[in-house]
Amino acid sequence: MQFYAFVAPGLEEIAQREIAARLGAERQGQQRGVVFFATDAPPQALLSLGTTEDVFALVARGPVAAERAGLAQAGALVAESPLFAAAVGAQRRARPKRIKRITYRIVAQRRGQKHYARQEMRRALQQAIAWRFPRWKYVAEQALLEVWGLEAAGELLCGVRLSDQTMRHRTYKVAQVEASLRPTVARALVMLSEPEDGDVFLDPMCGAGTLLIERGLSGRYAQLLGGDIRSAAVAAARTNIGPRYKPIAVRQWDARDLPLGDGSVDRVVCNLPFGKKIGEPQALRSLYEGFAGEVVRVLRAGGVAVCLTSERTLLAEAFGAWPALYMERVYPVEVLGQRAFCCKLKKRADR
Repeated sequence: MQFYAFVAPGLEEIAQREIAARLGAERQGQQRGVVFFATDAPPQALLSLGTTEDVFALVARGPVAAERAGLAQAGALVAESPLFAAAVGAQRRARPKRIKRITYRIVAQRRGQKHYARQEMRRALQQAIAWRFPRWKYVAEQALLEVWGLEAAGELLCGVRLSDQTMRHRTYKVAQVEASLRPTVARALVMLSEPEDGDVFLDPMCGAGTLLIERGLSGRYAQLLGGDIRSAAVAAARTNIGPRYKPIAVRQWDARDLPLGDGSVDRVVCNLPFGKKIGEPQALRSLYEGFAGEVVRVLRAGGVAVCLTSERTLLAEAFGAWPALYMERVYPVEVLGQRAFCCKLKKRADR
């Protein structure tokens, strides 16, 4: 069957890697924020993906005009789609539920030029579905099926949603802190760090504990270590973690002076403060420089560090002072509408 998933823009390659590894899926291409794939895996298995924000069974994909003529073209694509019945069947297998009548709602999205409103696209899709399935009932909320239509760059993408809000938001985030990292992005950062069963994993600025939890969910490890300079963040992380993911230690500390031994950790993953979070540029520079020195010190030879920041130049300058680490890859990403960079570094094996 054919499926697609929404991901944080810039992390499509990482999501495709997870989909292929977990589902044995065949890649069907990608576009900004969307990955396409085909798999024979049970639809329920798709709900366990960690890097995707939503997954859909494909209903229709094809060109539509940006002008108002695109509304009729979109309706025709959906009404005549040979994939619709299979997409509905996938949703029913992914989320089985006894019903008397199928109810549905429509989510319409548009990117780019606005020759017509999203509400008009929604009505066009609703009319197409009502014609195709006259016994179905349209409702505004709490529907059995959600049919999503995205029009962008002259193409309509339509699918039946298999996931719900817990895929992108999870259920463990009971306590929040400001600028907390999105779980799907956190899982992608964890994947980039090349996790292994015997890893000691460190997040020096752990915030609400999202990265620590996503590492715990992604597979076996030796130990999880995290901390933050803010007592409120440490408390939030401990609340979210609860009694799970042992062995784990979460402490209050300064990431520029970590109470850890030299070469004692295998992986460091961190969501660094962006420019908007710290007002004084010099304070941000001091933080990055001190953080870089501690990462170099505590990371074992051959270890991996993954950092998310909007301050790419500042991060490169901070680590540039330490030749033991080299920048292997930089992924430009978009996090909640803000441009950022995911930087993967490795410590040389002879250092």
